[in-house]
Amino acid sequence: MNTRPGMQRLLLYSHDTYGLGHLRRNVLIAEDLLEHIPGLQVVLLSGSPVAQRFHFPRNLTLVPLPPVVKTGVDEYAARNPQLPFSVVRRARTAIMADVARRFEPDVFLVDHAPQGMKGELLPVFDALQRWSPATRIVLGLRDVVDDPAAVRRAWTEQDVARTLRDVYDRVAVYGSRDLVDVREYGIPGPTLERTTYCGYLCRQPAQAAQVPLEGWTPGMRFVLGTAGGGGDGIDVLRATLAAAERHGLPSLLVSGPLMEAGEREALEAEVFASRAGHLEEFIPGLEGIMAAASVVVTMGGYNSLMEAVPSGTPTIVVPRTWPRREQAIRAELFAGRGLVRVVEAGDALVDRLAVALASALDEPRRSAVPFDRLGLPRLRELLLAEARVAQQSRIRSPLPIGVAAALPAALPVPA
Repeated sequence: MNTRPGMQRLLLYSHDTYGLGHLRRNVLIAEDLLEHIPGLQVVLLSGSPVAQRFHFPRNLTLVPLPPVVKTGVDEYAARNPQLPFSVVRRARTAIMADVARRFEPDVFLVDHAPQGMKGELLPVFDALQRWSPATRIVLGLRDVVDDPAAVRRAWTEQDVARTLRDVYDRVAVYGSRDLVDVREYGIPGPTLERTTYCGYLCRQPAQAAQVPLEGWTPGMRFVLGTAGGGGDGIDVLRATLAAAERHGLPSLLVSGPLMEAGEREALEAEVFASRAGHLEEFIPGLEGIMAAASVVVTMGGYNSLMEAVPSGTPTIVVPRTWPRREQAIRAELFAGRGLVRVVEAGDALVDRLAVALASALDEPRRSAVPFDRLGLPRLRELLLAEARVAQQSRIRSPLPIGVAAALPAALPVPA
C-alpha cells in the first residue's frame, strides 16, 4: 500500500464511441489506483451505452454521457436517431464542464483523444482553467493511435499541437518506445519533453480458470474466440467456430455486449447447429479462460492483446482495418516480435484461419511475459507526482474568498 500523500480526486474521460476499449482501460486504471491510494475518489465520464452493466470498484462514480457512435473517420452520430448530433455533443460538453467545475480534480486523465470527441473537451479545459486552475491535465495515449500519416493529417486540421502544448501538463504513453515512437504523430517538441512511456497496462498474468460451462473439464482442449465489444466481430467469431470444427475442437465464443441482436441470433443458430461450440455475451475474468484455452482468436484491440499475450496461450489476431488501422498496425508489430499470428479478414477467412490454427495448436505455451507490462505502476507514480504538484499549487495560490464562496458543493462520491 502506498503511504505517501496521494491524490484525493481523479477525473477520467472516456469518449467510448466505438467498442469497449476506452471504458475497459479506464476501469483498469481506476481499479489499480483505488487499490494503492487510500482515500482516492474517482469520477469516470463515459459515453458507453453499456457502461452501467459493468461492476465498478468502490469509490468510482460513473457519470454517463449521451452515447454516440462512430460512423466513419472522425464522423459520429447520436445513438438515439431522434436526436441531432449537435444537441448530443453540446449536452455531453455541458455535463462534463459542470462535473469538472464541481469536482475540482487533482488530475484530469484524458484517454486517447486530446480534444475529446469532435473537440468536446475544449470548453471543459476552459472550465477547469477558471474554476480549478491547479488541476493537472494528463493525456493517456495507447501505443498505436492510427496510421501515422492519418494522425498527422487529422491533428494538423484540428490544431491538436496547440492543445498539446497549451493544455496538457503530461502525456503518458501506454506502450514502449521500442515498439512505437509517438514522434511519428507529429507531437511538438515541448510536449515530447513532457512525454513518458509507461509500458503496457496489464493485470498480473492469470492462472488458468475452469470454464464455467457444464461438461467442460479442466485440461480440455478448446479454442476461445473473442471480439471485444462485438460491434463488428461476427465474421471473426463465425470463422473461429468453423475453423475449430475442422480440427475437431470445441469453441467458446464471447460475442461482447455491443453485437446487434440480429447478428447474435444468427450466430446462436450457427453455434447450436455445430453442436461443438458455445456462445456467451460476457465472461467476467476472461483472462483466466484465455490461460486455459488451447488457442485464442481475437481482434487486435489494445485490451484484448494485453490479456491474451501475457496469458501465454498461442494467439491469432484478425484485426479490424476500418475506420482506423490501429488494430492492424498493432497486430503487425506484435507479430514481428513473435507474440501473435495475424490472419487478415476477408474472403476465405475460415480456410486461412484453419491453417493458422493448425500451427498455433502445435505451438508451446509461453512461460514468460514477453514485453514491458509495468504500465500500471508507472502510470500510478506519474499521476501521483502530478497530484502533488496540484496540491502544492493550491497551497500557494488558494482561490480568492469571493470565488471560493461561489463554488457549488462538491460532486457526491460514494464513501
